[in-house]
Amino acid sequence: MRRLSVLIPPVIILILCNGCYLAKQGTGLLGYQFRTVPINKMLRDSSTAPETKEFLNRVLDIRSFAIDSLGLKRNKNYLKYVHAGRDYMVDVLVACKDDTFDLYKWWFPITGSVPYKGFFDRKDAEKEAKKITKKGGYDITIGKADAFSTLGITADPIYSFMAEYSVYDLASLIIHEQTHATVFIKSQIQLNEEMATFVGDVGGLLYVKSKFGEDSDQYRAAVLSKEDYRTYISLMRELYDDLRAVYAQDSSREYKLAEKARVFGSFRSNIANSYDSLFRTQRYKGLKQADLNNAVIASRMTYNLDMSLYYSLYEKRGRDMAAVVRDLKGLKKVKKEHKEYLRKL
Repeated sequence: MRRLSVLIPPVIILILCNGCYLAKQGTGLLGYQFRTVPINKMLRDSSTAPETKEFLNRVLDIRSFAIDSLGLKRNKNYLKYVHAGRDYMVDVLVACKDDTFDLYKWWFPITGSVPYKGFFDRKDAEKEAKKITKKGGYDITIGKADAFSTLGITADPIYSFMAEYSVYDLASLIIHEQTHATVFIKSQIQLNEEMATFVGDVGGLLYVKSKFGEDSDQYRAAVLSKEDYRTYISLMRELYDDLRAVYAQDSSREYKLAEKARVFGSFRSNIANSYDSLFRTQRYKGLKQADLNNAVIASRMTYNLDMSLYYSLYEKRGRDMAAVVRDLKGLKKVKKEHKEYLRKL
């Protein structure tokens, strides 16, 4: 199952906030930044393993595609490499009311209000989760993010564990994060994440197609991955709609929580009985046993709730992703009603 990516407040602000949450996360971010090595230097080094050089050349090629073919911002992202020492970047806390889809939100400089909070130390995420749990009435989830963006203010490196990704997953991730660096609307996290998810998913597939062709194993695998992901998100959206209908009823809290448990039970049963007819790979096999709650569902919708809007725009532009990216850049001049602006396009 895909992990999330998150936005991290700029490192300059982290340093200024000495003694606070931002300062500690800034220390974690700087710890990685200080260990980065220029990719070109590694490529010139005869001691760099051939498979590592192949991976690094792939990163540079995807980066060039994102800039030259898709029109994303040219900056210093993904020109450096760092050994991460683990297989993901940050632990991400999401909290949501247990009988509605009202997300708990945090506020940060630059990014504004956000419905998640990232931690480089899982113990810190668990400590924060306990504070929210004590308030009562919240569902909590702590997930793993395999990437984050500082919105292009600092240079985002590539991490060692990404060498294990498929070409499609690697391309999708880099293009997703580069979209954040290209266009970001303050306090509109759902809009930002939907845009980046769309451009990353479609852009990643376009990259694989351009490099290997439609008849290649790489492209077929990418199509399967994308189709299964869309099936997964479709199931999450149906679950979201079913639960939202329950929460909208003029009923007691006890009734809503009981109905919520019934809906989740029915969902798991459906996945267990119909997995092979729903999915074409084994990537989501664990879904039938997943620990689902409102926070999990709401976090998925943050990235994927209104995707049809972007696909409609993509079709309107003749499947020209560079044209779509130009449209998305135009959002920076829009003061409000950003989705309405896209719908008018």
